[in-house]
Amino acid sequence: MSAAPHHHQPKLSRNQSEILSCLRRAKEPMSAYAILDRVRIAGISHPPTVYRALNELMQKGMVHRLQSRSAFIACGHGVCDGKFAFAICRQCGRVVEIPLSDADQAGLLGLAPDQIVPEQVTVEIAGLCEACRQ
Repeated sequence: MSAAPHHHQPKLSRNQSEILSCLRRAKEPMSAYAILDRVRIAGISHPPTVYRALNELMQKGMVHRLQSRSAFIACGHGVCDGKFAFAICRQCGRVVEIPLSDADQAGLLGLAPDQIVPEQVTVEIAGLCEACRQ
């Protein structure tokens, strides 16, 4: 009984695979409805099906939600442990994933006031990418 290697890709359902490849091909954030439009040809036609698969992919660390845009993007590293921030170009929408260390994450969670017990933190930095600054 050998332990599975860490970078092992989780087993995906057909719907999860379709939605993940759709996001990877897009290379940009997509709303759930934009995803639904693209996966219709694969026979996925109901919004709850898309949302369920997106939620499952987020739990696996393979898809991230951009809160500020209500959009989803495939993880830039294939799969990660949920400690990340994003820098987003406000003009073209390009997204760069920023890995956070445990210390970064702890520092951000530590900003929560006593009245709120922190569970997760979402950091999105808006600005202009090199191409759009020209």
